[in-house]
Amino acid sequence: MFSKITTAICLKNHPVAVLWSDKFPTSAIIPGKKHEDNCVVALARRVADEGVTAAIGRDNYGCRGAGFHLGFVDKLFPNYHYFLSCGIPGKVRGEGYKKTPELVEAMMKEYKPLEAPADYCIMKPVSLLSSEEQPETVFFLVNPDQLSALIVLANYDLVGNDGVFTPFGSGCSSIIQLPRIENQGRKRGVVALTDISVRGLLPENILGFAVPFQRALVMEENVPGSFLEREDWLEVRKRL
Repeated sequence: MFSKITTAICLKNHPVAVLWSDKFPTSAIIPGKKHEDNCVVALARRVADEGVTAAIGRDNYGCRGAGFHLGFVDKLFPNYHYFLSCGIPGKVRGEGYKKTPELVEAMMKEYKPLEAPADYCIMKPVSLLSSEEQPETVFFLVNPDQLSALIVLANYDLVGNDGVFTPFGSGCSSIIQLPRIENQGRKRGVVALTDISVRGLLPENILGFAVPFQRALVMEENVPGSFLEREDWLEVRKRL
């Protein structure tokens, strides 16, 4: 699955499907206790690089932010608007990602995460999908050249030029929640994993591209005859 895309962009890891189930998948890895193994992004990297399956559960989702952004809980922790902005001296560390707490509050009023539709959010290589499984979204871990190709391909059959967007947000929201929201609307692609807090969990030249699964299937069928078979891209492809 997605062999046309992966071949065209020389993808050396696995495209990762995201699906939901009330049943825990056999031998799945789960969030651990430390940042480097309890973060959804760390698990996503292992799925892409190692070809394993990961399960984030309603009762084991790692950090509170992941629980919220995956739709398992409906509230973030107290003083989150200070945490994301200026902090509270001696009480709450401020990340400085927004200038003021008020801007955080305004942003969160516009952000409406979808509830988790089942007990487990499962990430697995598309090559391991069964014929019965129906993924909601898919993401790719890619370098800048590969990301460029996916952005162009996502706009290839559209009237406009905004078939992809680059939102500010957590790493887990960018590869799971935001593509879910897009699946109910315009079905745009998401340039993902720009969250500074998770960049250290990824190689310096790797970003993400997430998209509704059905839209990705259309992109796959659009590869033949596109720029991916033409001179400019083929020249770039030589260095991949």
